[in-house]
Amino acid sequence: MAIARTASHRRGVVVAIIGVILLLTGCSTAQSDRSAVDPAAREAAVEKARGGAAELLDAGMHDNQWTGPETSPPPRPGLRITLIPEQMASTGSSRPAKAIESEVKKLGWVPKISDGQGKPEVQLNALNTAVDEKVDAVILIFVDTTRVQSALQRALAAGVKVVTLGSLKNTPDTVPDVSFDWVRAGESVAQYAVWKSGGDLGMLQMRNADLYIVVNGQYKGSQDYLDTPGNCPGCDVVTQDWSLATFEDPTIGPAAQAVATRLANPQLNWVSCFDSCLFRVSNGLNRAGFTDSVSGAGFDCNPENLDIIRAGGVQKVCFADPREWLAYAAIDNVNRMTNGLPAFDFTESIPVALFDKDSLSQLPPDRSAELETKGWQGNFDFRAKFEQLWGIG
Repeated sequence: MAIARTASHRRGVVVAIIGVILLLTGCSTAQSDRSAVDPAAREAAVEKARGGAAELLDAGMHDNQWTGPETSPPPRPGLRITLIPEQMASTGSSRPAKAIESEVKKLGWVPKISDGQGKPEVQLNALNTAVDEKVDAVILIFVDTTRVQSALQRALAAGVKVVTLGSLKNTPDTVPDVSFDWVRAGESVAQYAVWKSGGDLGMLQMRNADLYIVVNGQYKGSQDYLDTPGNCPGCDVVTQDWSLATFEDPTIGPAAQAVATRLANPQLNWVSCFDSCLFRVSNGLNRAGFTDSVSGAGFDCNPENLDIIRAGGVQKVCFADPREWLAYAAIDNVNRMTNGLPAFDFTESIPVALFDKDSLSQLPPDRSAELETKGWQGNFDFRAKFEQLWGIG
Protein backbone atom coordinates (compact mmCIF):
# COMPACT_ATOMS: atom_id res chain seq x y z
CA MET A 1 0.00 0.00 0.00
CA ALA A 2 2.89 2.37 0.77
CA ILE A 3 4.34 1.67 -2.69
CA ALA A 4 0.99 2.35 -4.35
CA ARG A 5 0.62 5.66 -2.49
CA THR A 6 4.16 6.64 -3.51
CA ALA A 7 3.50 5.91 -7.18
CA SER A 8 0.24 7.80 -7.03
CA HIS A 9 1.99 10.73 -5.38
CA ARG A 10 4.67 10.80 -8.10
CA ARG A 11 2.05 10.77 -10.83
CA GLY A 12 0.34 13.67 -9.10
CA VAL A 13 3.60 15.61 -8.93
CA VAL A 14 4.26 15.00 -12.65
CA VAL A 15 0.76 16.18 -13.58
CA ALA A 16 1.21 19.27 -11.41
CA ILE A 17 4.57 20.09 -13.00
CA ILE A 18 3.08 19.69 -16.48
CA GLY A 19 0.25 22.04 -15.56
CA VAL A 20 2.60 24.68 -14.19
CA ILE A 21 4.90 24.52 -17.23
CA LEU A 22 2.06 24.83 -19.72
CA LEU A 23 0.47 27.63 -17.71
CA LEU A 24 3.72 29.61 -17.41
CA THR A 25 4.92 29.22 -20.96
CA GLY A 26 1.75 29.31 -22.99
CA CYS A 27 0.70 26.54 -25.34
CA SER A 28 -1.68 26.69 -28.30
CA THR A 29 -3.17 23.48 -29.62
CA ALA A 30 -5.35 22.36 -32.49
CA GLN A 31 -6.50 18.75 -32.19
CA SER A 32 -8.42 16.80 -34.82
CA ASP A 33 -9.59 13.29 -35.57
CA ARG A 34 -6.73 12.17 -37.82
CA SER A 35 -8.37 8.80 -38.48
CA ALA A 36 -11.26 10.51 -40.30
CA VAL A 37 -9.12 12.09 -43.04
CA ASP A 38 -9.90 11.14 -46.63
CA PRO A 39 -7.12 8.72 -47.71
CA ALA A 40 -6.85 10.28 -51.17
CA ALA A 41 -6.39 13.76 -49.71
CA ARG A 42 -3.76 12.48 -47.31
CA GLU A 43 -1.90 10.67 -50.08
CA ALA A 44 -1.87 13.82 -52.21
CA ALA A 45 -0.51 15.84 -49.28
CA VAL A 46 2.24 13.31 -48.63
CA GLU A 47 3.30 13.26 -52.27
CA LYS A 48 3.44 17.05 -52.44
CA ALA A 49 5.48 17.22 -49.24
CA ARG A 50 7.82 14.48 -50.43
CA GLY A 51 8.59 16.46 -53.58
CA GLY A 52 9.49 19.62 -51.66
CA ALA A 53 11.66 17.84 -49.09
CA ALA A 54 13.36 15.55 -51.62
CA GLU A 55 14.50 18.57 -53.64
CA LEU A 56 16.53 19.87 -50.69
CA LEU A 57 17.77 16.39 -49.72
CA ASP A 58 19.17 16.11 -53.23
CA ALA A 59 20.71 19.59 -53.00
CA GLY A 60 22.99 18.42 -50.22
CA MET A 61 24.53 15.78 -52.45
CA HIS A 62 25.92 18.03 -55.18
CA ASP A 63 28.62 20.68 -55.56
CA ASN A 64 27.49 24.29 -55.64
CA GLN A 65 28.65 27.12 -57.87
CA TRP A 66 29.63 30.65 -56.85
CA THR A 67 26.94 33.23 -57.61
CA GLY A 68 28.22 35.97 -55.32
CA PRO A 69 30.29 39.07 -56.16
CA GLU A 70 33.35 38.84 -58.38
CA THR A 71 35.22 41.79 -56.89
CA SER A 72 35.82 43.27 -53.44
CA PRO A 73 38.11 46.15 -52.43
CA PRO A 74 41.41 45.56 -50.61
CA PRO A 75 40.71 45.43 -46.85
CA ARG A 76 41.90 48.39 -44.79
CA PRO A 77 44.30 47.08 -42.13
CA GLY A 78 43.88 47.80 -38.45
CA LEU A 79 40.07 47.94 -38.33
CA ARG A 80 38.58 47.26 -34.91
CA ILE A 81 35.45 45.13 -35.09
CA THR A 82 33.05 43.98 -32.36
CA LEU A 83 31.03 40.79 -32.82
CA ILE A 84 27.84 40.47 -30.79
CA PRO A 85 26.33 36.97 -31.12
CA GLU A 86 22.85 36.49 -29.67
CA GLN A 87 24.42 33.95 -27.31
CA MET A 88 27.57 31.87 -27.45
CA ALA A 89 25.75 28.98 -25.74
CA SER A 90 23.96 28.36 -29.05
CA THR A 91 26.15 26.68 -31.65
CA GLY A 92 24.23 28.42 -34.40
CA SER A 93 25.45 31.77 -33.03
CA SER A 94 28.90 30.74 -31.86
CA ARG A 95 29.87 29.10 -35.19
CA PRO A 96 29.76 32.34 -37.23
CA ALA A 97 31.20 34.39 -34.36
CA LYS A 98 34.26 32.16 -34.10
CA ALA A 99 34.63 31.99 -37.89
CA ILE A 100 34.60 35.79 -38.18
CA GLU A 101 37.01 36.21 -35.27
CA SER A 102 39.51 33.82 -36.85
CA GLU A 103 39.26 35.11 -40.44
CA VAL A 104 39.43 38.86 -39.85
CA LYS A 105 42.80 38.46 -38.13
CA LYS A 106 44.14 37.47 -41.56
CA LEU A 107 42.94 40.83 -42.85
CA GLY A 108 44.88 42.65 -40.15
CA TRP A 109 41.70 43.51 -38.22
CA VAL A 110 41.28 43.40 -34.44
CA PRO A 111 38.15 41.42 -33.43
CA LYS A 112 36.34 41.28 -30.09
CA ILE A 113 33.47 38.93 -29.23
CA SER A 114 30.89 40.30 -26.79
CA ASP A 115 28.54 37.45 -25.79
CA GLY A 116 24.90 38.59 -25.95
CA GLN A 117 23.96 35.85 -23.44
CA GLY A 118 20.46 35.57 -24.90
CA LYS A 119 19.49 38.82 -23.15
CA PRO A 120 18.50 41.99 -25.05
CA GLU A 121 19.82 44.20 -22.25
CA VAL A 122 23.25 42.54 -22.48
CA GLN A 123 23.27 42.95 -26.26
CA LEU A 124 22.25 46.61 -25.87
CA ASN A 125 25.09 47.23 -23.42
CA ALA A 126 27.57 45.43 -25.70
CA LEU A 127 26.61 47.65 -28.63
CA ASN A 128 26.82 50.79 -26.51
CA THR A 129 30.27 49.69 -25.31
CA ALA A 130 31.38 49.18 -28.91
CA VAL A 131 30.31 52.76 -29.70
CA ASP A 132 32.13 54.07 -26.62
CA GLU A 133 35.25 52.18 -27.69
CA LYS A 134 35.04 53.86 -31.11
CA VAL A 135 35.24 50.62 -33.09
CA ASP A 136 35.10 50.76 -36.85
CA ALA A 137 32.39 48.14 -37.33
CA VAL A 138 29.96 45.84 -35.51
CA ILE A 139 28.44 42.55 -36.66
CA LEU A 140 25.23 41.56 -34.86
CA ILE A 141 24.56 37.81 -35.05
CA PHE A 142 20.87 36.86 -34.62
CA VAL A 143 20.31 40.00 -32.57
CA ASP A 144 16.87 41.58 -32.94
CA THR A 145 17.67 45.17 -33.93
CA THR A 146 14.33 46.42 -32.57
CA ARG A 147 15.55 45.48 -29.06
CA VAL A 148 18.84 47.38 -29.26
CA GLN A 149 17.50 50.38 -31.14
CA SER A 150 18.90 53.18 -28.96
CA ALA A 151 22.44 51.78 -29.14
CA LEU A 152 22.08 51.04 -32.85
CA GLN A 153 21.11 54.64 -33.55
CA ARG A 154 24.14 55.80 -31.52
CA ALA A 155 26.38 53.53 -33.57
CA LEU A 156 25.06 54.79 -36.89
CA ALA A 157 25.28 58.42 -35.77
CA ALA A 158 28.91 57.84 -34.75
CA GLY A 159 29.77 56.44 -38.18
CA VAL A 160 30.18 52.84 -36.99
CA LYS A 161 29.46 50.39 -39.83
CA VAL A 162 26.83 47.87 -38.71
CA VAL A 163 26.10 44.56 -40.45
CA THR A 164 23.70 41.87 -39.21
CA LEU A 165 23.64 38.13 -39.75
CA GLY A 166 20.28 36.40 -39.48
CA SER A 167 18.11 39.37 -38.51
CA LEU A 168 15.66 38.93 -41.43
CA LYS A 169 14.27 42.46 -41.02
CA ASN A 170 16.34 45.36 -39.71
CA THR A 171 15.25 48.64 -38.20
CA PRO A 172 16.38 50.81 -39.92
CA ASP A 173 16.37 48.84 -43.16
CA THR A 174 19.53 50.64 -44.27
CA VAL A 175 21.49 48.20 -42.08
CA PRO A 176 22.40 45.29 -44.42
CA ASP A 177 21.54 41.76 -43.34
CA VAL A 178 23.20 38.54 -44.49
CA SER A 179 20.58 35.83 -44.74
CA PHE A 180 18.87 33.26 -46.93
CA ASP A 181 15.18 32.27 -47.20
CA TRP A 182 14.43 31.49 -43.54
CA VAL A 183 10.73 30.91 -44.28
CA ARG A 184 11.69 28.18 -46.76
CA ALA A 185 13.72 26.59 -43.96
CA GLY A 186 10.60 26.17 -41.84
CA GLU A 187 8.54 25.04 -44.79
CA SER A 188 11.03 22.32 -45.67
CA VAL A 189 11.08 20.66 -42.24
CA ALA A 190 7.27 20.73 -42.20
CA GLN A 191 7.25 19.03 -45.59
CA TYR A 192 9.68 16.37 -44.38
CA ALA A 193 7.52 15.68 -41.30
CA VAL A 194 4.33 15.39 -43.37
CA TRP A 195 6.09 13.03 -45.77
CA LYS A 196 7.72 10.77 -43.19
CA SER A 197 4.62 10.63 -40.97
CA GLY A 198 2.55 9.50 -43.93
CA GLY A 199 0.36 12.54 -43.41
CA ASP A 200 -0.57 11.38 -39.89
CA LEU A 201 1.19 14.30 -38.25
CA GLY A 202 1.02 15.72 -34.76
CA MET A 203 3.60 18.51 -34.78
CA LEU A 204 4.93 20.23 -31.66
CA GLN A 205 6.63 23.48 -32.65
CA MET A 206 9.00 24.80 -29.98
CA ARG A 207 8.86 28.50 -30.80
CA ASN A 208 11.39 30.81 -29.21
CA ALA A 209 9.48 34.04 -28.71
CA ASP A 210 12.63 36.17 -28.29
CA LEU A 211 14.11 35.80 -31.77
CA TYR A 212 12.55 37.64 -34.71
CA ILE A 213 14.22 35.20 -37.10
CA VAL A 214 12.46 32.26 -35.42
CA VAL A 215 8.99 33.77 -35.12
CA ASN A 216 8.91 35.37 -38.57
CA GLY A 217 11.22 32.95 -40.37
CA GLN A 218 11.51 29.30 -39.38
CA TYR A 219 8.31 29.04 -37.34
CA LYS A 220 6.30 31.06 -39.84
CA GLY A 221 7.45 28.82 -42.69
CA SER A 222 6.34 25.65 -40.93
CA GLN A 223 3.09 27.10 -39.60
CA ASP A 224 2.04 28.64 -42.92
CA TYR A 225 2.72 25.37 -44.74
CA LEU A 226 0.76 23.25 -42.25
CA ASP A 227 -2.09 25.79 -42.15
CA THR A 228 -2.53 25.83 -45.93
CA PRO A 229 -5.58 23.72 -46.90
CA GLY A 230 -4.61 20.43 -48.48
CA ASN A 231 -0.98 20.44 -47.25
CA CYS A 232 -1.68 18.42 -44.12
CA PRO A 233 -5.36 17.49 -43.78
CA GLY A 234 -6.32 16.50 -40.25
CA CYS A 235 -2.90 17.29 -38.80
CA ASP A 236 -2.51 18.42 -35.20
CA VAL A 237 -0.25 21.40 -34.63
CA VAL A 238 0.80 22.54 -31.15
CA THR A 239 2.92 25.65 -30.53
CA GLN A 240 4.94 25.85 -27.32
CA ASP A 241 6.61 29.18 -26.57
CA TRP A 242 9.80 29.34 -24.55
CA SER A 243 12.23 32.06 -23.50
CA LEU A 244 15.98 32.28 -23.95
CA ALA A 245 16.18 33.14 -20.27
CA THR A 246 15.21 29.51 -19.52
CA PHE A 247 17.44 27.93 -22.18
CA GLU A 248 19.57 25.91 -19.74
CA ASP A 249 16.92 25.50 -17.04
CA PRO A 250 16.25 21.75 -16.54
CA THR A 251 12.84 22.38 -14.99
CA ILE A 252 11.18 24.93 -17.30
CA GLY A 253 13.58 25.11 -20.26
CA PRO A 254 12.66 23.93 -23.77
CA ALA A 255 13.58 20.29 -23.05
CA ALA A 256 11.34 20.15 -19.97
CA GLN A 257 8.55 21.94 -21.81
CA ALA A 258 8.71 19.53 -24.74
CA VAL A 259 8.51 16.49 -22.46
CA ALA A 260 5.63 18.00 -20.49
CA THR A 261 3.73 18.91 -23.65
CA ARG A 262 4.19 15.43 -25.10
CA LEU A 263 2.94 13.85 -21.87
CA ALA A 264 -0.12 16.07 -21.99
CA ASN A 265 -0.67 15.50 -25.75
CA PRO A 266 -0.03 11.84 -26.68
CA GLN A 267 -1.08 12.52 -30.30
CA LEU A 268 2.14 14.45 -30.93
CA ASN A 269 4.67 12.45 -32.95
CA TRP A 270 7.02 15.21 -34.27
CA VAL A 271 8.80 18.18 -32.72
CA SER A 272 10.72 21.08 -34.32
CA CYS A 273 13.12 23.70 -32.99
CA PHE A 274 16.43 25.34 -33.91
CA ASP A 275 19.84 23.69 -33.43
CA SER A 276 20.83 23.91 -29.77
CA CYS A 277 17.20 23.87 -28.66
CA LEU A 278 16.45 20.63 -30.53
CA PHE A 279 19.67 19.08 -29.25
CA ARG A 280 18.39 19.58 -25.70
CA VAL A 281 14.82 18.64 -26.59
CA SER A 282 15.94 15.44 -28.32
CA ASN A 283 17.99 14.38 -25.32
CA GLY A 284 15.12 15.22 -22.97
CA LEU A 285 12.59 13.22 -24.97
CA ASN A 286 15.06 10.35 -25.17
CA ARG A 287 15.47 10.31 -21.38
CA ALA A 288 11.69 10.41 -20.99
CA GLY A 289 11.31 7.28 -23.13
CA PHE A 290 9.94 8.89 -26.31
CA THR A 291 12.81 7.93 -28.66
CA ASP A 292 10.64 5.59 -30.71
CA SER A 293 7.43 7.64 -30.64
CA VAL A 294 8.56 11.21 -31.34
CA SER A 295 10.73 12.42 -34.24
CA GLY A 296 12.59 15.72 -34.38
CA ALA A 297 13.06 18.17 -37.27
CA GLY A 298 15.61 20.92 -36.76
CA PHE A 299 17.64 23.71 -38.28
CA ASP A 300 21.33 24.49 -38.78
CA CYS A 301 22.70 20.90 -38.93
CA ASN A 302 25.36 21.44 -36.31
CA PRO A 303 27.68 18.49 -35.59
CA GLU A 304 25.92 17.54 -32.34
CA ASN A 305 22.55 17.42 -34.12
CA LEU A 306 24.00 15.31 -36.94
CA ASP A 307 25.33 12.86 -34.34
CA ILE A 308 21.79 12.29 -33.06
CA ILE A 309 20.47 11.76 -36.60
CA ARG A 310 23.21 9.27 -37.47
CA ALA A 311 22.65 7.34 -34.23
CA GLY A 312 18.92 6.95 -34.88
CA GLY A 313 17.92 9.24 -32.00
CA VAL A 314 14.91 11.53 -31.72
CA GLN A 315 16.12 14.06 -34.31
CA LYS A 316 15.59 12.68 -37.81
CA VAL A 317 16.31 15.60 -40.13
CA CYS A 318 17.94 19.02 -40.17
CA PHE A 319 17.76 21.98 -42.50
CA ALA A 320 21.31 23.07 -43.34
CA ASP A 321 22.77 26.42 -44.20
CA PRO A 322 26.54 26.97 -44.40
CA ARG A 323 26.81 29.17 -41.32
CA GLU A 324 30.48 30.00 -41.87
CA TRP A 325 29.65 31.07 -45.43
CA LEU A 326 27.24 33.60 -43.95
CA ALA A 327 30.02 34.71 -41.60
CA TYR A 328 32.43 35.38 -44.48
CA ALA A 329 29.69 37.23 -46.36
CA ALA A 330 29.22 39.49 -43.32
CA ILE A 331 32.96 40.17 -43.29
CA ASP A 332 32.82 41.05 -46.98
CA ASN A 333 30.05 43.57 -46.39
CA VAL A 334 32.02 45.19 -43.58
CA ASN A 335 34.96 45.39 -45.97
CA ARG A 336 32.81 47.03 -48.65
CA MET A 337 31.23 49.52 -46.27
CA THR A 338 34.53 50.55 -44.63
CA ASN A 339 35.78 51.25 -48.15
CA GLY A 340 32.83 53.51 -48.91
CA LEU A 341 30.97 50.97 -51.08
CA PRO A 342 27.41 49.61 -50.70
CA ALA A 343 26.83 46.18 -49.18
CA PHE A 344 26.18 43.18 -51.42
CA ASP A 345 22.88 41.26 -51.15
CA PHE A 346 23.95 37.65 -50.60
CA THR A 347 20.42 36.27 -50.13
CA GLU A 348 20.24 34.42 -53.44
CA SER A 349 23.83 33.14 -53.36
CA ILE A 350 23.74 31.12 -50.10
CA PRO A 351 22.99 27.41 -50.76
CA VAL A 352 20.71 25.37 -48.45
CA ALA A 353 19.92 21.67 -48.05
CA LEU A 354 18.27 18.98 -45.92
CA PHE A 355 20.03 16.00 -44.34
CA ASP A 356 18.60 12.83 -42.81
CA LYS A 357 20.14 9.49 -41.91
CA ASP A 358 19.80 8.09 -45.44
CA SER A 359 21.33 11.09 -47.18
CA LEU A 360 24.15 11.29 -44.64
CA SER A 361 25.02 7.66 -45.36
CA GLN A 362 25.39 8.48 -49.08
CA LEU A 363 27.99 11.22 -48.63
CA PRO A 364 31.60 10.56 -49.72
CA PRO A 365 33.99 10.05 -46.77
CA ASP A 366 35.68 13.46 -47.02
CA ARG A 367 32.40 15.36 -47.05
CA SER A 368 30.97 13.21 -44.27
CA ALA A 369 34.02 13.88 -42.10
CA GLU A 370 33.69 17.62 -42.73
CA LEU A 371 30.06 17.53 -41.60
CA GLU A 372 31.01 15.67 -38.42
CA THR A 373 33.49 18.33 -37.33
CA LYS A 374 32.29 21.60 -38.89
CA GLY A 375 28.67 21.22 -39.92
CA TRP A 376 27.62 21.67 -43.55
CA GLN A 377 29.93 23.95 -45.51
CA GLY A 378 27.82 24.41 -48.66
CA ASN A 379 29.67 21.99 -50.98
CA PHE A 380 31.89 24.81 -52.24
CA ASP A 381 35.20 26.29 -51.08
CA PHE A 382 33.80 29.70 -50.21
CA ARG A 383 36.80 30.46 -47.99
CA ALA A 384 39.20 30.35 -50.94
CA LYS A 385 36.81 32.44 -53.04
CA PHE A 386 36.42 35.19 -50.45
CA GLU A 387 40.16 35.27 -49.74
CA GLN A 388 40.79 35.58 -53.47
CA LEU A 389 38.40 38.57 -53.54
CA TRP A 390 40.23 40.14 -50.60
CA GLY A 391 43.65 39.52 -52.13
CA ILE A 392 44.94 37.25 -49.37
CA GLY A 393 44.41 33.85 -51.03
